[in-house]
Amino acid sequence: MPFLLPNTDVAALLLDPPVKELYAKLTTARTGITALAGGGQAGTVHILTAAINRITTVGSAADSVKLPPAVPGVSLVVINAAATNSMNVFPNTGDYINALGQNAALAVAANKTVLLFCAVAGTWNSIVTA
Repeated sequence: MPFLLPNTDVAALLLDPPVKELYAKLTTARTGITALAGGGQAGTVHILTAAINRITTVGSAADSVKLPPAVPGVSLVVINAAATNSMNVFPNTGDYINALGQNAALAVAANKTVLLFCAVAGTWNSIVTA
């Protein structure tokens, strides 16, 4: 079943408080995020919580950010807006990204964007821009 049926009045749906709340969560964006200097999963305090997350400061290669727990149906975007440095995107502790090992990071090159989505609890899957 599609999320919205044909000829649905979206404006009318947004008047319903639960739908407005869901819409607000699905359309959040955060910019100006700084990746953890030196990298690592354990020390990363900036868990990405917005639908779109734009990391603007990656001081050195392998600085890192951390994803929220992988819950089926959730998706988010991570943008490495740094000019030169690759960064690591770690899953939440105990989770996976793609077929990487548990707790293993996904490297995201400078000026690349990755779409992450979860179909199975505990595992993020990704699509990285070329």
